[in-house]
Amino acid sequence: MAKVLVIEDDPVIAETLRDWLETQGHIGEVAFTGTEGLSILKEFGFDLAIIDWQLPGMAGPDVCTAYRSGGGRTPILMLTKKSLVVDKEQGLDAGADDYLAKPFDTRELGARVRALLRRSTDLFSSKKLVGLLSLDQATGTLTVGTRSCHLVPRELALMEFLMRHPKTFFTPDKLLDHVWSSTSDIGQEALRTCISRIRSKIDEPGKPSIIENAKGWGYKIADAYLTEP
Repeated sequence: MAKVLVIEDDPVIAETLRDWLETQGHIGEVAFTGTEGLSILKEFGFDLAIIDWQLPGMAGPDVCTAYRSGGGRTPILMLTKKSLVVDKEQGLDAGADDYLAKPFDTRELGARVRALLRRSTDLFSSKKLVGLLSLDQATGTLTVGTRSCHLVPRELALMEFLMRHPKTFFTPDKLLDHVWSSTSDIGQEALRTCISRIRSKIDEPGKPSIIENAKGWGYKIADAYLTEP
């Protein structure tokens, strides 16, 4: 499950891309101008950005250049009607990782999205294994040792993200940025409720909670579950 930002000024294309991403199990967000898209991309955590070339406010290549110059590392797929080699060269030199000409087939789009996400994550492994933990994303099943439970989509997204970064603490705000839509008005209470539900489903009495909370640091997978016995 990935969080993907679509920066596209055509509302039909933008909504179509967001709907397609959601059918693939991802969280899709939309920005309709280059300026808005750059601001969101800088502020929130995304696994991929799909950026149109011709945008109001700031063109796609300029968005890429500004984002990369600020240290942004999210993979970028550029969409455009321009198909000349010189145009592709300009887009890639601006900081895009890949380039797809319009109109495009969703099968090719899907292949390019999967390729970009695979470069930095293992998002497309149906099963994620970390220490004593096993997460089956196809069925939403979390297994710890001999205990298993079923997670609803938001719980699944949170566990998948924590298991992707098992040794890293994330503050509540960072988890909200990475796992929830940046346009959502939910707060830290929703995050605490989600974590509480996961703990109630899988934690075993007398043993450490699967999700560790350290004051001032945030949340991570507890060390007790990161190493096989």
